[in-house]
Amino acid sequence: MFSDINQALEVLMDRRRSLHPQLFKFKKAMEALGNPQHQLKSIHIAGTNGKGSTTNFIRSIAQAQGYKVGTFTSPHLVKHHDRFRINDQDISDDKLLELINRSYPLWDKYDITMFEIDMLIATWFFIDEKVDLAIFEVGMGGRKDATNIIYPIASVITNISLDHTEQLGDTVEKIAIEKAGIIKETGLVITGEQKQSVIDIFKNKAQREVITIPKIDSVNPRELVYRNSVVHIQSYAKYQLQNATLAYEVCYQLDKQGIMTFDLENIIAGLENTQWKGRFEIVSQNPLTILDGAHNEDGIKKLVESISDLKRPIVTVFAALKDKDTRHMVEQLNKASNQLIVTEFNFYRAQKAENLQFESDIIVVEDFKEAILLGQQLAKESTLVITGSLYFISEVRDGYNLD
Repeated sequence: MFSDINQALEVLMDRRRSLHPQLFKFKKAMEALGNPQHQLKSIHIAGTNGKGSTTNFIRSIAQAQGYKVGTFTSPHLVKHHDRFRINDQDISDDKLLELINRSYPLWDKYDITMFEIDMLIATWFFIDEKVDLAIFEVGMGGRKDATNIIYPIASVITNISLDHTEQLGDTVEKIAIEKAGIIKETGLVITGEQKQSVIDIFKNKAQREVITIPKIDSVNPRELVYRNSVVHIQSYAKYQLQNATLAYEVCYQLDKQGIMTFDLENIIAGLENTQWKGRFEIVSQNPLTILDGAHNEDGIKKLVESISDLKRPIVTVFAALKDKDTRHMVEQLNKASNQLIVTEFNFYRAQKAENLQFESDIIVVEDFKEAILLGQQLAKESTLVITGSLYFISEVRDGYNLD
């Protein structure tokens, strides 16, 4: 047992062993506890990109409606605590320590990993706090993910593109099968995916209606027109319109089918009040400094679309994980930026900066703090974009004061 939260988290984080989850050991642990996750009214969110933002939009809408809402997301952006939130407030030191100690006897008995322990902690936390709704974001994939022990009122899949190909498959269809693994026998199935081949996979898995949304295009990246509503969101990122629309549709359908109550004015208010750290987040004005956790090729593509109209020169600082298709990511960023700086950060899966220099005009700065300082100097009074792995964005927020 632990008496200090920092010591407890250090030991917990040492258990992040496998990129190839099995889930059966964790299921046994939860069965031994009586499957407490079944006590929760939950929404399950999978997809390649947009999971965290969609989670946050739905949370904000539900909170505007007056519900008490728990969210479980990963990775954390500031500290481990922000994985477990109720009404957008982190779990306290005392509560997290209590739940770590409560779970500790199960760690070695069932050989469970950090993310599985986190899922158990989230479940207990939401039950203890009597939330009205719990929203669980998939960590990776879906079928074998630790979150895939719930039976949600809605299974939500944002989109499918190539990511984690070594673990999930080398085509969008193979990845879609893994993501579709969150679909259960009951509950709504709603997706923001546009590719018909992928939607067909979801329909085959669900064996019932799969609700889709249209592709959203807008001249104004902050204005969403949907179902005769006009919504002004806070983000300048064009890709957030699609995530906001998906969240709108989830809540609209839950209300329409009598599962939960969501008034139109609260759907709009929730979307308009949503903020999200690390997703096209403006943290400074001089130079305009944007943090964005674009951690795969599709995410980079959407980021590039959103920065195209920003003040130049655009200087970009980028770091990534080893298992990403970094060549195409770097090529997109180098083309969209006046200067690209590649760097690295302290994480066991982080890619070395020198391995990201695919073109001679790309600057390599190993220390990410020095890379950001150089980026600020080169950007002067224009635009600095800091992007890449969400783990990198977490390091930036924790280790360097940009505010």
